Amino acid sequence: MNRIVAHAKNGKITKGHTSDFSPRKEKFHLTSTDEPSSKEEITLDNLKAVFFVKNFQGDFLHVDSHDFSKATVSGKHVVISFHDGEILFGTSDAIHRERIGFFIFPIDPDANTERVFVINSFIDSIDIVE
Repeated sequence: MNRIVAHAKNGKITKGHTSDFSPRKEKFHLTSTDEPSSKEEITLDNLKAVFFVKNFQGDFLHVDSHDFSKATVSGKHVVISFHDGEILFGTSDAIHRERIGFFIFPIDPDANTERVFVINSFIDSIDIVE
């Protein structure tokens, strides 16, 4: 089971587990940490991004590094800007603008986030850093 934090376009954040997420499917099911007895169907097009995390608590004192030399996953160095102003720094081998989204991997090895599936319809810009 993957631990995920789903960020909706409307600002709602849902934490839970999934076993059927696929970047090629439009929907997946989420068992919420708030209501473990129920499953919610999540439509990717309603989301900003899906964060795959190490744990649900995170470390709120941790400040993510924006130093690309610390990246542990190879790929293009990217800076993703979302419509709501949030900015993600990461690496990606496959930026698929024609699909619903694509994965990026954080450059900070100490971040709580393992990878992020970003939804193209909520991306404002993608900058490739050389």
